[in-house]
Amino acid sequence: MLNSKRKVLVGALALAITAPTAVAQMLEEVVVTAQKREQTLKDVPISISAVSGKTIENRSIDDLASLSASIPNFFISENQIDSTLSIRGVTTGNNKGFEQSVAMYFDGISYGRSQLIRTPLLDLERVEVLRGPQPTLFGKNAIAGAINISSAKPTEEFEGRFSASYESEHEESQASLVLSGPLSDTLRGRLAASWREMDGWVLNEQLKRMEPQRDETYLRAQLEWDASDALQINVKAESAQFDSYGYAMEALAPQDGYNLVFAGPIAVETEENWVRASGDVQSINDMTNLVVTANYDWNGFTLTSVTGYVDYETDEILDVDYIGLEVLDRTNQTEDYSQWSQEFRIASPGDETINYIAGVFYQSSDVDVTDEVYLGSFLSLAGPPVSLLVDSYWDRTFAQSSDLYSLFFQTDFQLSDKLELTVGARYSNEDKDGYRKVTIEALPTNNAPAATLAALWGAVLNTGAHEIAGKRSESSFDPLVRLSYDINDNVTAHISYTEGSKAGGFDIRGNSIPGTPGVTVPGTFEFEDETAENIELGVKMRWDRAELNATYYSTDYTDLQTNIFDGTLSFLVQNASSAEVTGFEIDGRYLISEGLELYASAAQLDYKYTDFTDSQCAYGEAPTNGIYCDRTGETAPYAPETTTNFGLDYNRDMGNGLVLDANLNVDTSSEYFITTNLDKNIDEGGYTKYGASIGVGSEDGKWRVSVIGDNLTDERIRVIGGTIPLARTFVRLASGGALDGIAYDAIYARPRNVAVKFEYNF
Repeated sequence: MLNSKRKVLVGALALAITAPTAVAQMLEEVVVTAQKREQTLKDVPISISAVSGKTIENRSIDDLASLSASIPNFFISENQIDSTLSIRGVTTGNNKGFEQSVAMYFDGISYGRSQLIRTPLLDLERVEVLRGPQPTLFGKNAIAGAINISSAKPTEEFEGRFSASYESEHEESQASLVLSGPLSDTLRGRLAASWREMDGWVLNEQLKRMEPQRDETYLRAQLEWDASDALQINVKAESAQFDSYGYAMEALAPQDGYNLVFAGPIAVETEENWVRASGDVQSINDMTNLVVTANYDWNGFTLTSVTGYVDYETDEILDVDYIGLEVLDRTNQTEDYSQWSQEFRIASPGDETINYIAGVFYQSSDVDVTDEVYLGSFLSLAGPPVSLLVDSYWDRTFAQSSDLYSLFFQTDFQLSDKLELTVGARYSNEDKDGYRKVTIEALPTNNAPAATLAALWGAVLNTGAHEIAGKRSESSFDPLVRLSYDINDNVTAHISYTEGSKAGGFDIRGNSIPGTPGVTVPGTFEFEDETAENIELGVKMRWDRAELNATYYSTDYTDLQTNIFDGTLSFLVQNASSAEVTGFEIDGRYLISEGLELYASAAQLDYKYTDFTDSQCAYGEAPTNGIYCDRTGETAPYAPETTTNFGLDYNRDMGNGLVLDANLNVDTSSEYFITTNLDKNIDEGGYTKYGASIGVGSEDGKWRVSVIGDNLTDERIRVIGGTIPLARTFVRLASGGALDGIAYDAIYARPRNVAVKFEYNF
């Protein structure tokens, strides 16, 4: 089925090539700021997808995870303990010590922590997704790509917008308000606020509630001041609280002896039926952001200062055994993060023989993480000595501070009327301090001697008390060279070479270190940086009624930072793998007739580990290196070979002062693995997901009523998964080693949902 859809998609895109060039109807131009200047999409020689704020609003896209489903080679999900973001299959493991592989910038400020991916989307100009390493202008840690988000700015004339929507199946309610306009001749303001609540779609039988529940509030205020004819200053303040309760998760796919052991009163429900059982799960997130941006026109040159402060706090309770039994009774987890940054840039006037952007950047950040994992009463069934672990817990604290500065430039040389050479580079230096401490503690109900508990935690759970600290300093130089050639007025080709890097650091999740008593597989603390070399060939074509963009890419990643499960409860962080990532991306639009536009995009991805000998083995897989399996030559999780998005936008004047708008959107994906050990028992077999909206409004734009549906065919899509913690350990313990078995957990995309929305503009 996917093959036939790809043929239709390629045929639709091919229409753009033969589109007429001299007609009255024209495609709307897309303007982006991917190179820190306003440019049309055709003039940016990067593989880029841009989604307008209007599209996000009309389709009620609430967050980046929902948006990513419609952008090929772009993947975001909320997993069991963190968030995952990847471009072209390159992602960051579940460890808060890792920097993000995809840099996210919101109004010029880096959102470098995974938790900030969950920030609600409201009142935006656009979201740009830049694929491939983007070190020059987006900095270190943009090794896979970058997300560039721009909020809507204050307006010269007063405007306001109120919207409210309701979805009955999952009991979701949303409302937003935007006010913008002049406060004086030189001062303008904009205020945006939103609220969202949702009950969810998975029944947690243990807690008698639907999950995942959402409770979100968001407030953004901006002032824009024309201080003089040459100086403009924008001040933005944001506050957000985005809370979630429960997982969109189920236990599934029991193997071999699992159901023989977990039977009767300790049976685990493993049918895929939107029903689960577990203890409480909640994630409470508070974020504050302050940005001051100043632009000064100096004889045609633009001097820019961007000052930013980001602070967020996360307080979480996680049932990390993911089932109703009290195995890992609960995890209490907190994260406190603060960041201050300053960037100064100078940009030449543009449209000259030589055009450039250059600047300096400084960022200081601090993160403090705690987590406590409690062992529950289920362990008493194992009998002594394992039962002595009941009501004991580990207490882990982690702290890391970072100071980073960078120097960067990017220069375009117009070698002829048709040929342009771009040369750029970024030099970065970063100092980090890290600290981790793990202690083994007991509740008052546990009377086991401390030495006994320490020995059992080491022997059974591969975890031991330790304290460690470290300092590291690293520098990187990431160059860019690119040639662009205007074949004619409608077609531009480019070729580029880029190097990228991602910082090393300290492992937050390690449960031991070499020398920890009683531990058989010791953990780690420090890991090194990773690097990339990228080559791209692309072409961008635009006519009055059509545009078509295509990119071929080949990227070599070295010393990839990898989380490796130790088979029990811990993860080891190593620079354990290298990979080659190749493929192509294509996107286009075609104005079929007035008011009817076709859009389509597709990506092909070939992700292959070139050196990965120490991967976690899948269940039933024979190790090739001690307890590990060799993944050299294999692919990565969350890396489908083919992803596509295509659809139609339709607008029509209905007469009597009414206008009609409609959208049909289709997202497809081929098969992909959802576990880091590439377990074939629990992959996602591929899907086709349909969405649609239809709206009726007044001709003057005062009001609009719409119906918005997503996943209309109710596809059950596995997003991310893993093995149920300690399941295999208990099968073996309960059977005296006579049985082996395991079960899995998976987080699912939202099933069919249809909302009604009302908008009023004033």
